[in-house]
Amino acid sequence: MTEGCRYEPEVRRAAEEDRWTDSLRRHLTECDDCIATASVAPGLRSFARISDREHILPDPSVVWLKAKLLQGTVDVGRASRPLDFVQMLAYLVVAGGWAGLLTWRWNAVEAWMRSFTPAALVNTAATRAGSLSMSFFAMVFVLASMTVMLALHTILAEE
Repeated sequence: MTEGCRYEPEVRRAAEEDRWTDSLRRHLTECDDCIATASVAPGLRSFARISDREHILPDPSVVWLKAKLLQGTVDVGRASRPLDFVQMLAYLVVAGGWAGLLTWRWNAVEAWMRSFTPAALVNTAATRAGSLSMSFFAMVFVLASMTVMLALHTILAEE
């Protein structure tokens, strides 16, 4: 490693303070190291005055607390994954039940829905023609109960 010029500290100070003597100006014409020092010193001084960070890092205890909270969230998510699967399966069973029930008895349901006209309500014989069986209404009751229970579970599980 080579030694720097003996005038380098004086050149650095003169460049930082912008106070040049005649002897240092003459020396700059002869020494490449001092020329480099004189050209870099003002920039380094202004760089040194800049705040250490634009965004100051948070307190380590806050970072640790946030990490622990996030870890708890991940643990809860991992534990509830099987329950989420069962809930999704329950949605599919209920939706499939409704689809199957309405497909099975669609003609009777359609006739029953058309019977809700003023003329049909007055004529009770017309309502008897498209009657639905008790098993249909039992299945509607069971599916409606399952739908309500699943909806309540979903609402209460989010809280």
